[in-house]
Amino acid sequence: MAAPAYADETDSIFISVLDEEGIPYTKASDAILVAKGVCVYLTEGSSLEDVTLQVMDESGLGVDQSGFFVGAATAAYCPSESP
Repeated sequence: MAAPAYADETDSIFISVLDEEGIPYTKASDAILVAKGVCVYLTEGSSLEDVTLQVMDESGLGVDQSGFFVGAATAAYCPSESP
C-alpha cells in the first residue's frame, strides 16, 4: 500500500506523531484541520487547558490523548504558542 500524501512535510510529521502515540482520528485531513484550529484558538487568547477541553469535547478523546494532540498540534503548527 502506498503511503498517504499530505499537503506538506509538517502534516506528514504531525500525522506520524499521532500514529506513534496511538491517537485515533477519522481522516488525516480532519486531524490536520483540527490541529490548525488549535492554533487559531490559542492566538485568540484561549489557554492550553481550554483548548484541550475543547478538543476532548469535540473528539471524544480522553484528557491525556487530547492534551497530547494539543501539544503535538502546537509544536507542529504554532510553536510560538508553546509554553
